[in-house]
Amino acid sequence: MKCFQIDLNELPKVALWGKEALIPPRLHYSRYLTEYVMYVVIKGELKLMVNEDVVVLGTGDVYIFCNGDLQESLESSFCEYYYVHFCSESLCETELDEAEYSDLINKKRGLCLTADAFSSRCYEFLDVYVKQKTHIYPGELFDSIKELMQNNILTTESKYPEKRLAVSNALSTVLVKLESSSIGTPKSDKSNTRRGYDTARAIAEYIELHYDKPITGRLIERKFFLTYDYVNSVFNKIMGCTINKYCNIVRIQHAKAKLRATNMTVKEVAMETGFKNEHYFSRLFNKNEGISPSDYKRKFLVKFDKEGQDESNEE
Repeated sequence: MKCFQIDLNELPKVALWGKEALIPPRLHYSRYLTEYVMYVVIKGELKLMVNEDVVVLGTGDVYIFCNGDLQESLESSFCEYYYVHFCSESLCETELDEAEYSDLINKKRGLCLTADAFSSRCYEFLDVYVKQKTHIYPGELFDSIKELMQNNILTTESKYPEKRLAVSNALSTVLVKLESSSIGTPKSDKSNTRRGYDTARAIAEYIELHYDKPITGRLIERKFFLTYDYVNSVFNKIMGCTINKYCNIVRIQHAKAKLRATNMTVKEVAMETGFKNEHYFSRLFNKNEGISPSDYKRKFLVKFDKEGQDESNEE
């Protein structure tokens, strides 16, 4: 199975972005591609010969053609689709089987969910893996991709830097959504894995919004209509930690940000990030970070000698 690895820390460059409707007897034109081209089919069916291989695309199919591909029409049929012509110096073509791809995406998404939100390391997850052909089923995801495609069709205004940046960001967002749509396992268990991932993400997002308040098992049961033991097991499988541990991870991430960016005391930080008391917070912080909150804060303080010279050893 062909896949594309694209590092979105470098924005893709879009040459064309539009919408096409093929109405019989009109045929798709034959051509050699000089860029990568993505089709998002929203109605009908498109049959093409690509490098002597038959490619059939239906409603909900997203397909990325390679630079240098030869496209030839097979037959006339009604089809409505969006197209994007783009290039990216970071794009690499690779071959993975379904199991390898699924394991890669599931592991990456699990790491992403538990990543420190206040760290530049989050940008590592912008290195995405997208299948050459992805099918998006009707629903919220398909609607969101259609909306992005419609809202970013190139016009004469697209020459302005802020618009061009928005267009590249929109394509990047579509590619991230395509990768996310593949979360699951290759066969019948895929839907269960997807539901587990969605449940874990919903709980994680709830914790991220309410980390500064008490979060109990009974509260989780009321919010998500699932027994705590079951949902905690699902969460642990997806995230690699229990719900309670994730609460502490999120609280410590916020605490680190406050210790670095404000002059709040350790006690004030502990109270504002949902910990019961300063001593418990300090013990847990030291266990997770290998350093006390006070020493962590001290690392980022700027000190001056008597002559005003900066003596900080900030990393």
